[in-house]
Amino acid sequence: MHSLRTLSVVLSLFATPVLADEARPAPRPQASESEKPRCEHGVQKSLCARCNPKLAPVYKAKGDWCPEHARPESQCVLCNPELARKGVK
Repeated sequence: MHSLRTLSVVLSLFATPVLADEARPAPRPQASESEKPRCEHGVQKSLCARCNPKLAPVYKAKGDWCPEHARPESQCVLCNPELARKGVK
């Protein structure tokens, strides 16, 4: 009888943390850059200066502007061809 009680105590010690983990809802992972909604230019919608022309002064003030192509330098695939690998058009 004593060994049966010991066995039940030992099993409950191992089972309790497992059951506690299952009871908690899984944390929602934050959306990565690639999962955020993108516009037709391949840029995050809320940051696209071509879709949102009102953002142009903000990019210009930061010094992130390509005057030749009228878009932020950080979004200018013509000056930075490596951006095409990220889906920028």
